[in-house]
Amino acid sequence: MFKTLAGIDLFQGIQNERFIKRYDSHISGPPVDMVILSMLILSIWLVRGEILDNSAPYLRCILVYIPKYAYELPWLAENHENQVTLYIWLSFSLICLAAGKTLLFSLYIVLTPLGRNISVNDKSASVSLAGSLLLFFAFIVIPLPIYGEGSSTTVLGNAYFLTFLNIVMLKMLSGGISATVLLAKRIKKRA
Repeated sequence: MFKTLAGIDLFQGIQNERFIKRYDSHISGPPVDMVILSMLILSIWLVRGEILDNSAPYLRCILVYIPKYAYELPWLAENHENQVTLYIWLSFSLICLAAGKTLLFSLYIVLTPLGRNISVNDKSASVSLAGSLLLFFAFIVIPLPIYGEGSSTTVLGNAYFLTFLNIVMLKMLSGGISATVLLAKRIKKRA
């Protein structure tokens, strides 16, 4: 989705095949690292949950500054009480991993020598990109409207389903930010 922005080829004129492979893997590859991290935290929670219990309140104090978690954590405490600690750890870890990966990959894009070969004459690319970024950022910040009667007895709304959505949205947000950095680096300077 982010490889081309409103018809703009971000790879135009790039001869560095290694960069293209890394970029393609970062943007389009499956979020294997996020899934592995989630499975590791889930395993710790199942085997030695008390390890996570001790630090969960401190992480919760950080997460509740994001409206999504300020809403979801009390809801989980009421409907899936045993999953609150797990979800706090999953959410905090996934946000940190996605932010770190995005920052490092953005630095990689900035430090890799690439030509400024992209010329954008209309605003459709920037509007399309800004809209996509706002959408995925909103999904990370704003509570999802999936709560309500009956959801406490189904998979909908529990920590596992919410974590799956968080992985997808964080991956998309990371891809959008990386695409923005690449476009900003490659766009031609105005004369």
